[in-house]
Amino acid sequence: MKNKLTGVVIGQIIGIIIVCMVSTFIALVSFGGIAGVAIAADTEKIFKMTAPLACPNGVLEYEEYTASYHRPGESGFFVECVASDGTRTDITGQTLLYSLLGFYLACFLPLCIPGGLVALIVPLFFLRGGKKQEVAIGSL
Repeated sequence: MKNKLTGVVIGQIIGIIIVCMVSTFIALVSFGGIAGVAIAADTEKIFKMTAPLACPNGVLEYEEYTASYHRPGESGFFVECVASDGTRTDITGQTLLYSLLGFYLACFLPLCIPGGLVALIVPLFFLRGGKKQEVAIGSL
């Protein structure tokens, strides 16, 4: 019985590792496209969602600009944190990092949590099935 329990626990660990690796790969492949489309569709709204993380003690200011010598030009954005004393800090990189991290987690967690639960539950059926066989053999 002890060997079977050890095998089930090792099976659960291997299952969780496989599920997390597959979830990580799928999330890495898919989150960039999802984040890119969402950020391009409504940049200001996405960055205002990350404001409590990037600018906890101030107000987030978002500015879009077009930098071009010829038409149509390239558009970009600039995000600043304005503190209560009036100092301004460029947090464009931070807000991009936090929003990308949020989209990665939004792609990773729905795959990893249910898959991890399945990886924990499925090997238990092998342990349960082993108990029924031992009882059946013992009753003969």
